[in-house]
Amino acid sequence: MTPPQPHDLLRLSGAAADALPAGAPSWVRSALRTTPWVVVRRAAVPDGLIAVGVRGSGRSHRHAWSVTPPDVVRRVAPEDLVDVPSASGAEVAAIRAFRAVRTLLDESGMAWGPTGSVGFELATGSPTASPDSDLDLLVRAPQLTSAVLNRLAAVRRHLDRSEVRVDCQVEIRTGAIALDELLSAGRDVLVKTPLGPQLLPHALAVR
Repeated sequence: MTPPQPHDLLRLSGAAADALPAGAPSWVRSALRTTPWVVVRRAAVPDGLIAVGVRGSGRSHRHAWSVTPPDVVRRVAPEDLVDVPSASGAEVAAIRAFRAVRTLLDESGMAWGPTGSVGFELATGSPTASPDSDLDLLVRAPQLTSAVLNRLAAVRRHLDRSEVRVDCQVEIRTGAIALDELLSAGRDVLVKTPLGPQLLPHALAVR
């Protein structure tokens, strides 16, 4: 199996979903029994483990955990979800916004996909996205050439017109950075790394 990357969604085996630590909140076991999927976190863990998070029914229900590769029966990356139909349908604004940006992002030539509640819904078939959900996106741009930056600027202009708030993270060589920060003229930018968020000089982060 290809090593999981942050934001990948992993379906767990039944045995793995039941093997929670004794101190885990009660909602975690219930959530995994209903939807045995976890999202890969950006965190440092011992060799042989995968840092993951469990999603519950509310935004406050997030639980950090770790699993082993044999616990995983299926892996879905954000870019695998671009053409997957949703369970909620067009009545959810975040789903409508996702559909509205697909053509532009497909034409950008960059790998991309939905994360957050929209991505979770598309991967699992569980209606996770709600009427007040944001749209979370991931764009992969390991080489930040001038042409790539121009395409990202065009993406941002389109996203700024979305009917919902869009949080677009760009996966670069050093980690992940918010699209707005990447395109800003600030001296320092916040980069999400396996060791936690780091404030780095803009020129160093994007070179």
